[in-house]
Amino acid sequence: MTFDDIIAALSKEMGAEIEVEGGFCAVRTGGDDGNGIMVLMQDLDGQGEMLTTADLGEPPPERLERLYSMLLEANDLFRDTGGATFSISRDNGHVRLQRHDAFDALAAKGPAKALMDFANVAETWAGIVRDYREGGMGAGATSWHSAELWASGLS
Repeated sequence: MTFDDIIAALSKEMGAEIEVEGGFCAVRTGGDDGNGIMVLMQDLDGQGEMLTTADLGEPPPERLERLYSMLLEANDLFRDTGGATFSISRDNGHVRLQRHDAFDALAAKGPAKALMDFANVAETWAGIVRDYREGGMGAGATSWHSAELWASGLS
């Protein structure tokens, strides 16, 4: 199984052609409501793995400690991230979600299911980051557990 095989299977399952260029491709999730996420997939040459990433947005300049605490709690044992991890981009300071998957594991799970599981987690957390930035409910949460009802369905 190769990266191209995974993307071809994903294209077939989704009923849309996904173009691969230089070992990279991208899929936008969601509709036209502006809440979708751009999911990037990259072939990790020679490793038999794919890196899947999503930019979850710019964190607010205030209350960073509380937001970062929530993200770290969610990262703990991959409990609330669907097996992915959060990071802060060196390039732009945005919160990023990323996951490494072996090609064989992706093929066994089904590439479309793997993408949708990742996208659902990314969309939920992008909403938390956005809400935090806009001073909404997520901003009042002091830990992941108090935001859990708002962001239900991650586990």
